[in-house]
Amino acid sequence: MINRKRLFFVASVLFAVIGLVIWRLVSIQILQRESWDRRAEAIHEKKVKIPPERGRIYDRNGQLLAFNREAYQVAVDSYNMTKPELMIDILVNELRIQRRKLESLVYRESYFTWIDRSVSYETGKRIKRRVENADIDGLILIDSNKRVYPKGTLAGSIVGFTGVDGEGLAGVEYSMNDALDGKPKVQRIIYGANRFPFRRKTLVEGRSGYDVYLTLDLKIQYILKNELQQGVEKFKAEKAWGVVIDPASGAVLGMAQNKGYNPNVYDNYTGEERKNIPISNSFEPGSVLKVFSGLAALDHGIVEPDTMVNGNSPIYLYNHPINNAQYRDYGVVPFSEVIKHSINTGIIRVSQDLGERKLYNFLNKVGFGKKTGIELPGEQSGAFKHYSEWSGLSIGSIPIGQGLSVTALQLAAKMAGVANGGNMVKPTIISKVRTPGGETVSSLEKKDSIGGLFASPESVSEMKNMLRSVVKDGTGQDAAIPGYSVSGKTGTAQKAVPGGYSQDKYISSFVGFFPKENPHYLILIVLDEVGTRPVWGGATAGNIFREVGERIINSVNRDAPRSDEKQSD
Repeated sequence: MINRKRLFFVASVLFAVIGLVIWRLVSIQILQRESWDRRAEAIHEKKVKIPPERGRIYDRNGQLLAFNREAYQVAVDSYNMTKPELMIDILVNELRIQRRKLESLVYRESYFTWIDRSVSYETGKRIKRRVENADIDGLILIDSNKRVYPKGTLAGSIVGFTGVDGEGLAGVEYSMNDALDGKPKVQRIIYGANRFPFRRKTLVEGRSGYDVYLTLDLKIQYILKNELQQGVEKFKAEKAWGVVIDPASGAVLGMAQNKGYNPNVYDNYTGEERKNIPISNSFEPGSVLKVFSGLAALDHGIVEPDTMVNGNSPIYLYNHPINNAQYRDYGVVPFSEVIKHSINTGIIRVSQDLGERKLYNFLNKVGFGKKTGIELPGEQSGAFKHYSEWSGLSIGSIPIGQGLSVTALQLAAKMAGVANGGNMVKPTIISKVRTPGGETVSSLEKKDSIGGLFASPESVSEMKNMLRSVVKDGTGQDAAIPGYSVSGKTGTAQKAVPGGYSQDKYISSFVGFFPKENPHYLILIVLDEVGTRPVWGGATAGNIFREVGERIINSVNRDAPRSDEKQSD
């Protein structure tokens, strides 16, 4: 006789087991489907992003600065590899990777391990041929691109570089990455049931990046960099940097330092060596700032060019003496002479009449202490305190360019505003952006780089006349270019050091433009720690300015307008 209790128990167990099996199937196939799919993909397939054809970078004249060259990415499949030792020998020889590091990669248990993601086309082809000739399995070669910078150190700090993933890491490559970088091709590497061989399936086709044209002129860039290096050697300076800008548009035509880095081998340089000094290093401008403290006094009606000013030395502020260069006395002279001969005591007395608040407000309006907004990473703002934080000596130090700091680009942009008649200038390094098909997406518009007036046209015109006299028969005579009406200002500042100012280290500078009316070029030169004597900005940086200007006229712009004066110098 059938035991009902035993039958009920067996049936219950059977139904429980069936229920557990059904629940497990539902759980795996429905509730946990995504999780198991990911596990399956990890075993049988791998998605790989292949960098797109990155856009090119050109100078304003179409000279190539950065482009992609056919290359390979190298990986290995260690599970299906044959003759691993021979594979390692070939890769060590071709890729110059340390054997110990390569062994750790090749023997890693994986169907896909990256070895090198930036291998030249020629090297990749050679590796493939050697591996095939040796009848080795397990090598994975993926078509890719390698970024190449044909001009090397000439504009490296501006152009920048990309990493192994093709992403911009510095310079224009970084700041314009969204335009340069297209959409990557996505491939799925699929393994068969026996996990051999693999095959590729394209999931996303991708799109090439846009081309970027800079305002940079490679001829001007070469001249500037070359003359900066010669200047460092001639004046035994620590380093030098400079900017060439078009005052009418704000376009940066040249921006260089005497030493740069080669973006093709960027990892051979330290972060300090890769700095773009004209935008990343701030310095006290010295007497160049007299242009703006003087312009503030003119614009507020404190002085006129022929107003008589006491230029005797020293002037005392809180029992602290401030002297003229070489302790020279000038007597009572017209204000125009204060600018022409860079008289410290004269500009300080005028600034005292102007007052701290008005001086601060004017310099703040011009843009000191603020970034210019150029399309490059790493720009510094300089330092300029609110007048409420000034000490009793600030009204004596700030008008002569000590107690605040600027970058070379910032100072050049402010001077460009003087050169163009008083309009604010936002410097730019990007001329236009084009699609691979040649369609212009965006281009430099004057309205985007030239702003409103920061001083009256009359005040600016008076200051420009004074700056012309600086070069004709003042402190900037070494910057004169025969036949061209150069206007400019010298600067020599004691170098700030911890605890105060150095007694024997200086920042020497000169900034000028030509011709005086409707100028085509503004050039700023800065020398750090001149080792020769005299150290004055006119005799050192002014000398380099002249060489740069003459070479630009002779080799870049032979049709540049000559002197706009009745009699050329």
